[in-house]
Amino acid sequence: MTRLLLFTNDYPYSTGDASFVTKEIDDLAARFDDVVVFCHARNTDVPTLPMPGNVRLGGNLFERSADDSPWAPVHPRMLLKLLAATWLELVSGRLRGHVRLFLMGARVGITQARRRAVREAIAESPDVVAYAFWGMGGGLGLAWLTGVRARAVRLHRYDLYEELSPEGYLPFRPFLFRCSDRVLAISHDGARYLAERYRSSALDAKTVISRLGVPGPSHLSRPPAGAEKLVVSCSAVTEIKRVDLVLAALRLLPGMSEEAPVRWVHFGAGPLLDSLRREAEQTIPGLRIELCGQTANDQIPAFYAAHRVDVFVNASASEGVPVSIMEAIAYGIPVVATDVGGNPEIVGPQLGTGELVPADPEPARIAALIRRIMDAGETAYDPRATWAREYDVRHTGPRAAELVRGLASTKGGA
Repeated sequence: MTRLLLFTNDYPYSTGDASFVTKEIDDLAARFDDVVVFCHARNTDVPTLPMPGNVRLGGNLFERSADDSPWAPVHPRMLLKLLAATWLELVSGRLRGHVRLFLMGARVGITQARRRAVREAIAESPDVVAYAFWGMGGGLGLAWLTGVRARAVRLHRYDLYEELSPEGYLPFRPFLFRCSDRVLAISHDGARYLAERYRSSALDAKTVISRLGVPGPSHLSRPPAGAEKLVVSCSAVTEIKRVDLVLAALRLLPGMSEEAPVRWVHFGAGPLLDSLRREAEQTIPGLRIELCGQTANDQIPAFYAAHRVDVFVNASASEGVPVSIMEAIAYGIPVVATDVGGNPEIVGPQLGTGELVPADPEPARIAALIRRIMDAGETAYDPRATWAREYDVRHTGPRAAELVRGLASTKGGA
């Protein structure tokens, strides 16, 4: 019997990474006899999502358990692993200044791996593959597991780019990569980052591009253009996402007036939403603003299907490859986005998906490119072609599942 242990942050709770994992879970379930999910969910006040028949929740590793032991790190097998991880941090020069974070991360990872429910799930099947959907959070225990045949880890943004973390450090990366049999990067930029930062031929050989994907309509019929132009953005309202920069750009949009109005709709909440609302109270002729706050995932594609969206805007200072952009191009919506992270892999005139602005753009530059797209002809951009080629979940989900399932044939187990 082939069993998959799937380590998530929130799934199957209907928040956080649930929107990502649900796009792969059916394909994973189809390729393994059964799937046991271990999450690391802080918020359990939300409902859980329905899961395929051979998928079950094994436990929430974020919650304390009676079988958690303060002595777990000195269990003989864990102690050997801890020594190996420490040595790799030392020889790479990563440990200096980060001893506390290293030990904290190791303790969390070891506690996850030594949880009785995890060990029993491994012991119940002779052929277990472990797949961590993240390299942090629910994925911290991956490297410390014993008795599994193989391990895979997926890397996105916060669990990949160390300089973006609060102290510029993510714990035991060399040990994690040494223990992993496959590393799934969601973008070429992520794979390049791994190659340049860790300079390991062994890691290079394990790293594969496995894009996230989104569903889209089988046949697209965009609503007709109207007198009012519609601009949409979708993200958390945080410093990194810079939604206020979208507002600043729209206030400078050339050609906007009461006779040629523009409507801006933003989906997403966050700590800066109240501040953004106050800024948006300062009206400007021709600009209508709707800040929708937290919005259910399925409502956004429904909005795209029902409305003629002229431009999608992403002004983020840092990205992996945004699902929000994938969803926009699936509905044929051209994009203006910053040249950061994996954005150039999905946005650009050469791809037919839209226009890139510099990583730290002036609002006027964003405004000019929004207007360029608004004024372009119907055939100037073909965003949906890039979605169909690279980001259609009907292709990305099975590919990811095959990459993980292929590890079940690897020899041994540790």
